[in-house]
Amino acid sequence: MIVDALMLVGENRFEPTLAVTDALAIADELEIDIVVAAPARPLAYHLEPANERLAEAARRSGGRLVALGRVDPLNGETATREAERCLTELGCVGLFIHPDQEVFAAPQAANLLEVARDHRAPVVVATGHFARSEPLQVAQLAGSFPEVPVVMTTGGQMNITGLSMFDAWLALTSNANLHVMTNGEYRQDFIERLASEFDYRRVLYASFAPTFDARFEQKRVRSAHMSEVARRAIEGDNAGRLFGLSRG
Repeated sequence: MIVDALMLVGENRFEPTLAVTDALAIADELEIDIVVAAPARPLAYHLEPANERLAEAARRSGGRLVALGRVDPLNGETATREAERCLTELGCVGLFIHPDQEVFAAPQAANLLEVARDHRAPVVVATGHFARSEPLQVAQLAGSFPEVPVVMTTGGQMNITGLSMFDAWLALTSNANLHVMTNGEYRQDFIERLASEFDYRRVLYASFAPTFDARFEQKRVRSAHMSEVARRAIEGDNAGRLFGLSRG
């Protein structure tokens, strides 16, 4: 089973819009069995309708698409209720937060982690944004909720000077509940190190399209040297276990 563990679909304020049909067409082209998707930031501020549209698309997809509920923790009790709704009424397999686009620091999402803990659901964090979701900030959030699987996008960092790579490694090795996605990780040797020296069961292949190019992101993982056991885990089994997926 091959799983793309994150795409952003629907109307997108900041990037090209990736429609559900286009996301599934890319999945067909790349022989991806399941796409885990979160709503992109719509033109209107409200995320609730976007969550509803994505959840409905997931229900109609025959298991090809599963949804993450996107929630802004700064909305307080409203955010808590929306997180509950996503995980119960809408059938989302986890939550997605974007500290940069919603403009908050990752530790401020504690109210959402409380909901995720109650429902034993994972939380995906758009990671690597200065002063909002740097790897050690996400580690602080994950460390406060050791029961909640927390997933960092983008190799945990986007600082191509390499300094944040050390922070990402420290965050991962210091928090057993912290996972990481391969998308955008510019150091091939870092991906290979995650697959060999780290716990490959906590590494997920993801494109994070359209923020990143889905075709290139698959090549990024396919060209990395790793054992076949690690490759099967990273390309699908880990996401399957984390999000409770099956081939259908």
